[in-house]
Amino acid sequence: MPTGPSNQEPMSDDASSDTSPARTPRSEVRERLLLAGAAAFAEQGVHEARLDEIAARAGFSKGAVYSNFSSKEDLVAQVMQRATNLVLGALRELVRADIAAVDIGDVVRAAFGRHDQSVQFALLSEFRGYVMRHPEFLPEFVRQRRELQDGVLELVQLWFGAHPEIDPGMSLEDLTTVLIGANVGIVFDAEALPGVDPGEVVAALVEAIIRPR
Repeated sequence: MPTGPSNQEPMSDDASSDTSPARTPRSEVRERLLLAGAAAFAEQGVHEARLDEIAARAGFSKGAVYSNFSSKEDLVAQVMQRATNLVLGALRELVRADIAAVDIGDVVRAAFGRHDQSVQFALLSEFRGYVMRHPEFLPEFVRQRRELQDGVLELVQLWFGAHPEIDPGMSLEDLTTVLIGANVGIVFDAEALPGVDPGEVVAALVEAIIRPR
């Protein structure tokens, strides 16, 4: 059953230059379509999810989708980009160079606690499966994963650059790969690891790495 804002206003097309109160701002239309798309792709898969159902879930007609996205593939890419932006945004907001070593673990826990990783991982898994069936989409998948990798590396470099007394015991590039890989792996195995919080494990890993020796 469609959820979200669809029961708040009648089905409508996209926002336009008309600024009357009845018109939904284009930015809101796009955000609602992205949220509806994320839910549909995670629940049904990219192949099974239909654009008219996504539009209805968001409270719009199918025309609103094509007014904001060039194709279903474009919507998929933008849904994933939004998920990437949320992760990096949370990390960039919380991770600062002046955070003390004794506090960095709690900062990591706070960053991970901001979003439901099970939903994000469902999207990532579906995105990865879609790429395997549609290799022409691989460059976009690689671009977004590299964006995440580079964004996390930037924060790792920021913090360790301000704390030269701490030796991570490996290159910062390798540390970034380990942190991201640990998180993805734990979420992937969530059903086999009941009660294990990936954010807690990654935070503990960070604390173990920076612990004085």
